[in-house]
Amino acid sequence: MRRPVPLGLPVPRALALLATLLLSLAALTATAPAAHASGTATARALLVGQSNTGAWNDLTSATGASPQGGSVYYSVRDGAFSGACGTGCETDYASFLADRGKQIEVGVSWKDDPPGWNGDNAAKERASQQATAAIAAGTYDRQFTALSSFIAAHPSATFLIRVDYEVSSPFFCAGGTDCTPYRNAFRHVAGLVRAQSGAGTRVQFVYHPVRGEFDKLYPGDDVVDWVGVSVFNNDLCQPYRENGTTYWNGTEDTTARTCSGYYDDYVGGNVNAFPHAYPVDLNILRMMWWAQTHHKPVLVAESGVQRMSDRLASDGTQADSDHTAFMQRLHTLVTYRGPLPNGVVDGVQTHFTGTGYDLSDVVRAVTYIDVDWRYGFDGQTSPNAPITLPPTSGWYVNSLISRYPQGRSAFCQMLATDGFATTCR
Repeated sequence: MRRPVPLGLPVPRALALLATLLLSLAALTATAPAAHASGTATARALLVGQSNTGAWNDLTSATGASPQGGSVYYSVRDGAFSGACGTGCETDYASFLADRGKQIEVGVSWKDDPPGWNGDNAAKERASQQATAAIAAGTYDRQFTALSSFIAAHPSATFLIRVDYEVSSPFFCAGGTDCTPYRNAFRHVAGLVRAQSGAGTRVQFVYHPVRGEFDKLYPGDDVVDWVGVSVFNNDLCQPYRENGTTYWNGTEDTTARTCSGYYDDYVGGNVNAFPHAYPVDLNILRMMWWAQTHHKPVLVAESGVQRMSDRLASDGTQADSDHTAFMQRLHTLVTYRGPLPNGVVDGVQTHFTGTGYDLSDVVRAVTYIDVDWRYGFDGQTSPNAPITLPPTSGWYVNSLISRYPQGRSAFCQMLATDGFATTCR
């Protein structure tokens, strides 16, 4: 549970003047437009997740939108497009998108099923660490051949390659502390796939960390094209109902219905910290600012509505107002302007002064996962597929956009007002 601590106690006026100059420079840097994230250059992209054409068909038929692409998964262990639904639906959806010249977000993964892993969950982190080092050393190069060949065979499609996703130190850093292996693995995979596919700028690479370690595993500006982030209920400071308990921003504290933090400002020439109720997780806001300073656009690589209460209809749908609230908060994230929360960035305590930060041009693409989660993380992949998640799970909810008239309207309003390349009809 986060317990914010007031920062920046009053300082002498001379030091305050120096701090003013330094913080002003920081503010100028923070609000400078990112080179790759200029809204005047390109519209935001909408991608549909995940893994099967059912998600695409539901969203496009319900909204009349024409998205720019979709998302699939690729297993290093299998050396093929493969997710929770196996190779069939992933390959079919990838081909569906590629044949139409769409943008394909590929979640390359080894942490979920590391090569050489024997299935013992207690050994999974260590197996992923070992796989990370082996990938960096080129041991599994052959496992990327199918991916590179697919890219080369579809010259009208473009690709956003996540070199694993929601990467964190326990799974990717040696001993959980030394993150050099992941940085090297990222660089090796990027160079390998570029060389094998010959795709040039049609293939770009996404660094997708967990929200709290965005600065820890970063491979470097020269190999990263995008910074990715996952956005679910907790990330937008909204309720998440799991096994009869409601969590807010990852805690059971019902008062934490927004994410509480501090920012700095001046009173009588002295810097003080002021509390603020943020609409988005504090680490995500700091991460967006950090990506902006590195001139990298942000890809919301995964976003979807989880269960918010126990009030579910027989088809698994929850209150339309809950679905709508998520869409409205997603819009707030995409267009965020306001104060930024103090915190540690790149190992240094960072203080943000005032409320004039503009992150409204940082997010350049959003992947919305349009599935009935009750059937698993890839949704219902066949007409007779069984419901696989327990009824008490926070994922046990039908989030198909076609089931929520108000939520669909809020989604379409976001597309129309936030500069997306596609809008609803």
